[in-house]
Amino acid sequence: MNIKVEDRMSSKILSIESDRSVLDLARQMTEQRVGSLLVTRNGQYIGIATEVDLVRKVLSRELDPRETKVASIMATPLITIDAGASIMEANDLMEESNIRHIAVTRYGAIVGVLATRDLLHPVCVEA
Repeated sequence: MNIKVEDRMSSKILSIESDRSVLDLARQMTEQRVGSLLVTRNGQYIGIATEVDLVRKVLSRELDPRETKVASIMATPLITIDAGASIMEANDLMEESNIRHIAVTRYGAIVGVLATRDLLHPVCVEA
């Protein structure tokens, strides 16, 4: 059974502008109940900001979340995988890149996000 990334990804793309504050980022992630947001500038996806970024790049450095901009903590460049790739390929790429969220593309356009928790769904094997 070859499960594709598109079978497990979230097609709801949530984002935040790079010039917004980290406090705005945290509030939006809390409201949306997600662990990451894609980061945009002038309508283009340029990176991703995650809960881990908040802890490692803001809290541990005692930065002011009201003054710190998302652009200064986001991970860039954005690592992507094609929607038709297998979840095993996605797992390997995420492990190699030491990331927990990856943007999913189709024909070069971002169509979703895959998180490590999306890979935890049981794989059903037909007998």
